[in-house]
Amino acid sequence: MRSSAGRAEKDEGAIERQLLTDENSRMNKTMQPHDASEELLHLAVHAAPSGILIVDRRGCIVFANQALLDMFGYETNDLLGQPIEILVPAEDAEAHRRHRERFDASPSVRDMGSRKYFNGAHKDGRVFPVEIGLRPGEFEEGQIVVATVIDITQRKLIEDRLRRHEEHLEELVNERTRELHEAQLEKERVMVQLIQSEKLAAIGTLVSGIGHEINNPLYFILGTAEAIGDEEDVSIRREYGEEIIKHCRQIAETVRNLSQYAKPSAGHDLRRVDMNEAISAAIQVAKRSLRSDNIEIRQNAAPVSSILAKPEEIQQVLFNIIRNGIQACDEKGVITIETSEQNDYVSVRISDSGPGIPADVEKKIFDPFFTTKGPDAGDGLGLYIVQQIILKYGGKIDLVSDSGNGTTFDIRLPIANQKQ
Repeated sequence: MRSSAGRAEKDEGAIERQLLTDENSRMNKTMQPHDASEELLHLAVHAAPSGILIVDRRGCIVFANQALLDMFGYETNDLLGQPIEILVPAEDAEAHRRHRERFDASPSVRDMGSRKYFNGAHKDGRVFPVEIGLRPGEFEEGQIVVATVIDITQRKLIEDRLRRHEEHLEELVNERTRELHEAQLEKERVMVQLIQSEKLAAIGTLVSGIGHEINNPLYFILGTAEAIGDEEDVSIRREYGEEIIKHCRQIAETVRNLSQYAKPSAGHDLRRVDMNEAISAAIQVAKRSLRSDNIEIRQNAAPVSSILAKPEEIQQVLFNIIRNGIQACDEKGVITIETSEQNDYVSVRISDSGPGIPADVEKKIFDPFFTTKGPDAGDGLGLYIVQQIILKYGGKIDLVSDSGNGTTFDIRLPIANQKQ
């Protein structure tokens, strides 16, 4: 009984293989040339640089051109009638079979590049990447699928090299960006130090001229306080007291203006600044500290919008230019300060009646450490810092000077946005 059953199973297997061979033979015959035009087509298919594979409805190979045979290392007889999974790595065969079944259930054209690449298996076991295009079709024998296959090993190598190159370039760009960011931070730190250094250097000039602004009220306060002790009239004592209070407030304002100018700007939030008020404050500091009794300072203030800045830096800009004008006028002269609004900018024009600046000096006036003063009169950073502060806020500064006809600085700073 067992022997008979074994022979029956053997016969059924042989019959099934014979049927499969016969059907593959019929399918293959349909691919063979029957006349000159078909022979020409057959030659073209085998000459194609891409692998061409035809698979029947059972997923068995019925045709493979020469390019595909060379690609996978097989002979024609090795592939005909074999499941398509023979060209797939063993570990991917089951997944590919499920993928093929889904495709058979809903066949559609899939062009090259429309799907990710797959792995192919060479006859010698080598695995390599391939890209596949699919075109289903219906024949008398049933549905077939024409697959176009290209070996993308070289392309993947190039892509991998490009990817590594891009990653390397990205690392270099990020490193350079970090270096530039650090350099910018260092530049800002140095600029903050230079601004503060210039302020402190100017303090020496301020202090030398501000003594009498404090000493004169102090002498008056001292004398009036002594007089109060000898005065019996209460109403006169009250007047003396009011005078003492007035002069004390004058000293307090002088000290406040000086400390406001001297304090560091770092760590200070931007605020809306009224340029006319800032100019008035700078003029007061200049008059009280630079012994400019013979210098007339005229302020022609027009209504202007606010700017957004650090108030102490704007006062430093104005004071430095006013100070330069006073020094240029020497013993006697006029400094005129005008404000206006032009388009989206607040304009401040500061003119002096000094001797002007020679043309060869004018183009160097904003250079760091350039000065026309003596070695003990400045370090040449004043106007350079003025320019850097204005540029930091998106502004502009221009210089117009004629030798013998004075100098004009034209400062323009952007108007603060209404939402700022």
